[in-house]
Amino acid sequence: MAAIARNSRHGRPHRKHCVATPNNQKKGVMKMKTVRIREKIKAFLAERPRNTAEILEHINSTMRHGTTSQQLGNVLSKDKDIVKVGYIKRSGILSGGYDICEWATRIWVSDNYPEWDGEGPILMDRDRR
Repeated sequence: MAAIARNSRHGRPHRKHCVATPNNQKKGVMKMKTVRIREKIKAFLAERPRNTAEILEHINSTMRHGTTSQQLGNVLSKDKDIVKVGYIKRSGILSGGYDICEWATRIWVSDNYPEWDGEGPILMDRDRR
Protein backbone atom coordinates (compact mmCIF):
# COMPACT_ATOMS: atom_id res chain seq x y z
CA MET A 1 0.00 0.00 0.00
CA ALA A 2 1.38 3.40 -0.97
CA ALA A 3 2.17 5.76 1.85
CA ILE A 4 0.12 8.95 1.74
CA ALA A 5 0.75 11.80 4.14
CA ARG A 6 -2.36 12.03 6.28
CA ASN A 7 -3.72 14.95 8.20
CA SER A 8 -3.65 13.56 11.74
CA ARG A 9 -6.83 15.34 12.71
CA HIS A 10 -9.18 14.31 9.94
CA GLY A 11 -7.49 11.37 8.24
CA ARG A 12 -7.66 13.06 4.82
CA PRO A 13 -4.71 13.46 2.44
CA HIS A 14 -2.86 16.75 2.60
CA ARG A 15 -3.69 19.24 -0.13
CA LYS A 16 -0.39 18.66 -1.93
CA HIS A 17 -1.36 15.02 -2.52
CA CYS A 18 -4.78 15.75 -4.00
CA VAL A 19 -5.15 15.21 -7.73
CA ALA A 20 -6.68 18.00 -9.78
CA THR A 21 -9.61 16.79 -11.85
CA PRO A 22 -11.81 18.82 -14.20
CA ASN A 23 -14.47 18.93 -11.47
CA ASN A 24 -12.30 20.53 -8.81
CA GLN A 25 -9.92 22.75 -10.77
CA LYS A 26 -10.12 26.26 -9.40
CA LYS A 27 -9.43 27.85 -12.78
CA GLY A 28 -12.47 26.22 -14.36
CA VAL A 29 -14.73 27.38 -11.56
CA MET A 30 -13.39 30.95 -11.72
CA LYS A 31 -13.64 30.99 -15.50
CA MET A 32 -17.34 30.11 -15.39
CA LYS A 33 -17.95 32.71 -12.70
CA THR A 34 -16.36 35.47 -14.78
CA VAL A 35 -18.42 34.38 -17.81
CA ARG A 36 -21.61 34.88 -15.78
CA ILE A 37 -20.32 38.21 -14.47
CA ARG A 38 -19.45 39.36 -18.02
CA GLU A 39 -22.92 38.47 -19.29
CA LYS A 40 -24.59 40.28 -16.40
CA ILE A 41 -22.42 43.38 -16.89
CA LYS A 42 -23.14 43.55 -20.63
CA ALA A 43 -26.88 43.28 -20.00
CA PHE A 44 -26.65 46.03 -17.35
CA LEU A 45 -24.62 48.31 -19.65
CA ALA A 46 -26.87 47.75 -22.69
CA GLU A 47 -29.18 50.68 -21.90
CA ARG A 48 -26.59 53.28 -20.87
CA PRO A 49 -23.04 53.71 -19.48
CA ARG A 50 -22.50 53.06 -15.77
CA ASN A 51 -19.64 53.71 -13.40
CA THR A 52 -17.64 51.01 -11.64
CA ALA A 53 -19.43 51.52 -8.30
CA GLU A 54 -22.88 51.11 -9.92
CA ILE A 55 -21.76 47.95 -11.71
CA LEU A 56 -20.29 46.49 -8.52
CA GLU A 57 -23.49 47.25 -6.58
CA HIS A 58 -25.62 45.66 -9.33
CA ILE A 59 -23.50 42.49 -9.50
CA ASN A 60 -23.36 42.07 -5.72
CA SER A 61 -27.09 42.64 -5.30
CA THR A 62 -28.19 40.29 -8.10
CA MET A 63 -25.68 37.44 -7.84
CA ARG A 64 -25.55 35.08 -4.91
CA HIS A 65 -21.79 35.26 -4.36
CA GLY A 66 -21.11 38.60 -6.04
CA THR A 67 -17.60 39.75 -6.84
CA THR A 68 -14.78 41.91 -5.53
CA SER A 69 -13.88 45.32 -6.90
CA GLN A 70 -10.52 43.92 -8.02
CA GLN A 71 -12.10 41.08 -9.98
CA LEU A 72 -14.66 43.48 -11.47
CA GLY A 73 -11.88 45.82 -12.58
CA ASN A 74 -10.08 42.92 -14.24
CA VAL A 75 -13.23 41.81 -16.08
CA LEU A 76 -14.06 45.34 -17.24
CA SER A 77 -10.57 46.13 -18.49
CA LYS A 78 -10.00 42.79 -20.25
CA ASP A 79 -13.36 42.35 -22.00
CA LYS A 80 -13.23 43.41 -25.65
CA ASP A 81 -16.96 44.23 -25.73
CA ILE A 82 -16.74 46.77 -22.89
CA VAL A 83 -15.17 50.21 -23.38
CA LYS A 84 -14.08 52.87 -20.90
CA VAL A 85 -16.06 55.98 -21.86
CA GLY A 86 -15.04 58.50 -19.22
CA TYR A 87 -14.55 59.37 -15.59
CA ILE A 88 -16.76 60.88 -12.92
CA LYS A 89 -15.56 62.74 -9.86
CA ARG A 90 -16.38 61.35 -6.44
CA SER A 91 -15.74 63.08 -3.18
CA GLY A 92 -15.23 61.26 0.07
CA ILE A 93 -15.10 62.66 3.57
CA LEU A 94 -11.81 61.01 4.46
CA SER A 95 -10.17 60.49 1.08
CA GLY A 96 -11.01 63.76 -0.66
CA GLY A 97 -11.85 63.62 -4.36
CA TYR A 98 -11.15 60.77 -6.74
CA ASP A 99 -12.15 59.58 -10.21
CA ILE A 100 -14.29 56.55 -11.02
CA CYS A 101 -14.33 55.06 -14.52
CA GLU A 102 -17.50 54.92 -16.59
CA TRP A 103 -18.05 51.94 -18.87
CA ALA A 104 -20.30 51.12 -21.84
CA THR A 105 -20.69 48.33 -24.36
CA ARG A 106 -19.08 48.69 -27.79
CA ILE A 107 -22.55 48.51 -29.34
CA TRP A 108 -23.82 51.43 -27.24
CA VAL A 109 -20.76 53.54 -28.06
CA SER A 110 -20.94 52.84 -31.81
CA ASP A 111 -24.67 53.70 -31.84
CA ASN A 112 -24.21 56.96 -29.91
CA TYR A 113 -20.77 58.02 -31.18
CA PRO A 114 -20.53 57.10 -34.89
CA GLU A 115 -17.21 59.00 -35.15
CA TRP A 116 -15.56 56.54 -32.71
CA ASP A 117 -13.01 54.41 -34.57
CA GLY A 118 -13.43 51.35 -32.35
CA GLU A 119 -9.98 51.59 -30.79
CA GLY A 120 -9.14 52.74 -27.30
CA PRO A 121 -11.28 54.53 -24.74
CA ILE A 122 -13.63 57.32 -25.70
CA LEU A 123 -14.21 60.29 -23.44
CA MET A 124 -17.84 61.34 -23.65
CA ASP A 125 -19.18 64.81 -23.22
CA ARG A 126 -22.10 65.11 -20.83
CA ASP A 127 -24.47 66.66 -23.41
CA ARG A 128 -24.73 63.56 -25.60
CA ARG A 129 -25.98 61.07 -23.02
